Amino acid sequence: MRIKTLIIFYILSLSSGLVQADNLSEKFNEANTLILAKDYSKAKKILETLLTKNPDNVEVINNLAFIEAKTGKIDEAIKILRGSISKNKNIDTIYKNLTNLYAFQANILYEEALSIKESDNEISLSLITNSSFKSSDAKVVQSKKKLDINEKPLFKVNENNIKNFIIEWAGFWQNKNYQEYFNSYASNYFPEKFKSRESWQKDRKAKIQNKKNINIKVSNVKIITNDEKNILVQFTQAYNSDSFSDVVKKHTTISIEKNSFKITGEYIIK
Repeated sequence: MRIKTLIIFYILSLSSGLVQADNLSEKFNEANTLILAKDYSKAKKILETLLTKNPDNVEVINNLAFIEAKTGKIDEAIKILRGSISKNKNIDTIYKNLTNLYAFQANILYEEALSIKESDNEISLSLITNSSFKSSDAKVVQSKKKLDINEKPLFKVNENNIKNFIIEWAGFWQNKNYQEYFNSYASNYFPEKFKSRESWQKDRKAKIQNKKNINIKVSNVKIITNDEKNILVQFTQAYNSDSFSDVVKKHTTISIEKNSFKITGEYIIK
């Protein structure tokens, strides 16, 4: 009888956790509906309440930053996103939004100098529509422990060693050193438009092989944010080949794996 009671209690506790997660998801969806209706004040209150219960939820954090940006608080949006960088399935969205915010901020400063109205500008951000709330507090604690035991780098991250890494990466690309070029990226890295790392590598190699001569120059390397595990770097890339040339400003996200730098994302700032 005692065992049966315990089993019933366990099933009820699991059901309670699932119901709680469902309720949180409903609130998250409600906030998104309000955001799309541009009722930012109500949406913000809901998301702030959700954040007190789920302080590490990247989806909620991203959408709060979305609201801040849309209401003109660019610095606050950047602050929120910079604090949310972690290993998460939505990290690509976080970085893209952060990149767009920096680009928008720089563009506003430029246009102010030319006396162009800010109202003509529209910031491009992504809203996360799928939530991933935990069904029990125990799972949240376990997840946090895993993050806490990630190994710390044995070296200090600074603009010098970041610059050297970026220059080496460009050198591998320029010299068609495919093994070291692909080794410069995180082991699980591949762009969203590809189904796997293998398909991305095949496509990338074909495009590089297609060029007879490649020349790449990197300049103005600057660390934008660094929490000793994830680094956001900005630099200017001048690319020249026999068939194409351009100069772009890039944001590259870098993580540290076994005390080595690895690229986790690449974004061009237009």
